[in-house]
Amino acid sequence: MEMDLIKINDLKMHFYLGKGLLSKVFGKGLRVVHAVDGVNLNIRKGHTFGLVGESGCGKSTLGQTIFRLLKPQSGEILFQGKDIFKMNQKEKYEFHQQAQLIFQDQFGCLNPRMTVKQIIAEPLIAYNYQNGISVDEKVSRLLEAVNLPPEAALKFPNEFSGGQARRIGLARAIALDPSFIVADEPTSGLDISTAATILNLMQDLQESLGLTYLWISHNLNQVKYMSDDIAIMYLGKIVETGKTEDVFDNLAHPYSQALISAMPRIGETNRKKIILEGEIPSPINPPSGCRFRTRCRYAKSVCSKYEPKLQDLGSG
Repeated sequence: MEMDLIKINDLKMHFYLGKGLLSKVFGKGLRVVHAVDGVNLNIRKGHTFGLVGESGCGKSTLGQTIFRLLKPQSGEILFQGKDIFKMNQKEKYEFHQQAQLIFQDQFGCLNPRMTVKQIIAEPLIAYNYQNGISVDEKVSRLLEAVNLPPEAALKFPNEFSGGQARRIGLARAIALDPSFIVADEPTSGLDISTAATILNLMQDLQESLGLTYLWISHNLNQVKYMSDDIAIMYLGKIVETGKTEDVFDNLAHPYSQALISAMPRIGETNRKKIILEGEIPSPINPPSGCRFRTRCRYAKSVCSKYEPKLQDLGSG
């Protein structure tokens, strides 16, 4: 039986908008953004879990919460059976070695005043990495692992292309030999050819290092290609989840059907695209019952009272 590396139970991440402290204390003028609202997910060890949905649905917020950049209002995130928000200092130290994040902006996450060697060596020095080799040797091996020449170590980020900058970010992400990586739009800003090279590189790294990915992306074709399991998110909620092949072959939720119908496919000229009417509701004041009902062609009066049961097509 395959082990779940990450288990997320009823996770809620809300943001509060108001005029100040008194608004938060007394509630006057306070608005609540329901960014993530009751999410349950299991991410299998050694696999890639794809998370897709429209902009503003809560994908990146979920990824940042898993990485401990945000603290949720309720729920739990279990990493190897331990709640990451109840860890002691030693456990948090170990978690941040095991979990790494790849940012959307391949240049913005690299310090322009540091050389590539300094960027990659920074986590090694911070965590006092010792594995029988020097930091310089480790940096050289990491550059080789992401197909960059040794002389790249002495250059600055502005001397590289977008694809090369992404490789530097990858080298830094795997520097501490992690087991889990949150990849938030990892090919953002790259052309198709360069993106394909990065995808293949990340697959090779996953196989050689035994990595587990949470793959957050708008690109449905990319997620279908990379992911073993998938979850489709809408307005802070997961509407459908399961093994990627099963979800694409047996779309049950109207939102999933509309989202997947928009995927570009070569050679399919007669495929009907489902056009959603209306605007995405505000996460500050989401609809009651099913959150998709205001744009759903099958909506009935009962949809305003009850939230449909999550369609789970077997994530493990």
